[in-house]
Amino acid sequence: MRLDRIVCLANSYKHDNRCVAGISLVTKKWVRLVGRVVPGCLTREEARYADGREAALLDVFEAELGEECSSKYHPEDVFITGTPWKRIQRFGNPYDADILTSNVNREPVVLEGYCDRIGAHRLEATPARISLTLVQPEDLWWWIREDRGKRRNRAVFHLGKAGRVHYDLPVTDPAWLDQLNLLPAGIHPNALLCDKKAQNTYLTVSLSEPYEGFHYKLVAGVVNLPAQ
Repeated sequence: MRLDRIVCLANSYKHDNRCVAGISLVTKKWVRLVGRVVPGCLTREEARYADGREAALLDVFEAELGEECSSKYHPEDVFITGTPWKRIQRFGNPYDADILTSNVNREPVVLEGYCDRIGAHRLEATPARISLTLVQPEDLWWWIREDRGKRRNRAVFHLGKAGRVHYDLPVTDPAWLDQLNLLPAGIHPNALLCDKKAQNTYLTVSLSEPYEGFHYKLVAGVVNLPAQ
């Protein structure tokens, strides 16, 4: 067991439960927290502090971690012990900022490829090197549509020099989905949701568990920081 301090960069939907992940301020590496009640994720109760509040993006919190429980598609997974998490502070000091920016993926490749998914057979043969990454998108739009009575929310953006690589990924960040639910169906520019303030938007992209033969890339966290 060890105590870790983590900058929360995802607290996203995972079926009826949650996926919480971030960057350790101790190891400077990504970590995805896993409970023992539901395989591969956290219950909503496990993803809260002792006072009942959910861990929010850009919270710095302390958690007691147990043994690693990595898989071929989630090498960052580690068990929590069940001890309540302790919120330390909000993200904001220069040291935290350095950790965040140093982990931004500067390449147009997201999670080992240009597509929105990876074949499960591929990761069975060659395990994923990473399943979490942080990107700073160019030309970010939010695509909201109705599909057979269900609302679908996707992030559409570009990466790379001159934005030459196009991505279109589903969004699983609950707080950001609450914002998108205030908008009508359509395609909306990111600036519309930034409250007219100059901000830098980062996306935490996570690889899903296998579903119908594929691991899908998901926007598990939408992080907005004031422009420098």
